[in-house]
Amino acid sequence: MKVMRLRLFCVALCSLLLAGCATELVGEKADLTKMEFPTGMAIHPNGRYAYVVGSNFDLDYRSTDGGAVYVLDLETNEILPSSKRMGSFGTNIVLSADGRRGYTVTRSDDALVWFEISEDGSSISCPKEKSDSQSLLKCRVILDDDPTFVSVTQSYRDQQTINAHGDFETERVSFDLLMVAQLRNARISAVTARRDEAGEMHFSHSSASYLSSASEVEWISGERFAVTGRAAGSLVIASPAITGDGTVKGVYADNFVTVPNGRGAYTGRGMTKDPTGTTLFLINQYPNSLIRFNITGLLKDDAATDKIQATDMMMLPANMSKVAWIGSASEGVLYLTSVADNAIYIVDPVKMEILSKVVVGGGPYEMIRSGDSLFVVSFLANHIEKYDVSDPLNPVLRMVYPAPQAESRP
Repeated sequence: MKVMRLRLFCVALCSLLLAGCATELVGEKADLTKMEFPTGMAIHPNGRYAYVVGSNFDLDYRSTDGGAVYVLDLETNEILPSSKRMGSFGTNIVLSADGRRGYTVTRSDDALVWFEISEDGSSISCPKEKSDSQSLLKCRVILDDDPTFVSVTQSYRDQQTINAHGDFETERVSFDLLMVAQLRNARISAVTARRDEAGEMHFSHSSASYLSSASEVEWISGERFAVTGRAAGSLVIASPAITGDGTVKGVYADNFVTVPNGRGAYTGRGMTKDPTGTTLFLINQYPNSLIRFNITGLLKDDAATDKIQATDMMMLPANMSKVAWIGSASEGVLYLTSVADNAIYIVDPVKMEILSKVVVGGGPYEMIRSGDSLFVVSFLANHIEKYDVSDPLNPVLRMVYPAPQAESRP
């Protein structure tokens, strides 16, 4: 008891006297050599390297830097030394259009975390971090209220400037546009990230309250994003208000779309579009169902009021977490992950019926497609499974990352 009180006293003292106290934090930093409780994943454009979130879900490590971004070599099946620590309860990872930056969010410190990616994709770094090469803690944008999911697209503004001769010139300001769902206070945040001529990164952000417990975001087109929530009354289509220099000034809602459920609120989880971008699929966990929306109107610039409509709904046998489109636009199917069943359900998106069920690793969660390969993040099994989905109706397991450890013998 005395030891515990002394530890608590030391932590409290360090919060007041920051200098020299960083090493006194109770608990251990994340172990960057083994994958634990992965939740999200992104793949470098060259297809060789992946970036995986370690969430520190069980708080086995300390909250401040118990989470991680693992750099995984998909050819050698190794977790590379360039992996980095960050806050806990991270979720998904997205990459910039050029593959030179990555973004994730961590709930433990209400942060949008960013990192630079080397040209070949084999390493990540925080250019602001000088003292700890294994940390991303200096590369954070602090948001409010439990960020849970991030989506990204590339956008720009054409800004009018006057040169030294007094003539007007048009300067194109390009930036990464991110939309972040946040669990508390119904927040949705828009963030712009841009690099100046000197190579420095600049961020701006703004938020608005539109739906309860925002849980996931899906980019639709242009600067429009669909946002769902865990206790929401509607699906929200949100867009940012951005000035000519790329600064976010606000977030507004294009549409509020009622989600059919008959209970006054629904629990939205995974979303995905079909390859044509005209149909959106949404998982609802209250009640368990898959809902199809026609979003053709969102691709138009007219002032039509009914830009998105629910067109069909099917009931599901269990809670599902994520959904992915597999196949071509004309012959595709949907894969839905079920953590409770340790399975992927294959669904016909036209007839809205289950075609088959495939048992996979423990706690399947996020799914990332790369060509004819599908990578399934197994949250409870602490690994990634790679499936050949060249035949979408018959996925074949090809690889497990990292390789399972052989059992030791006495």
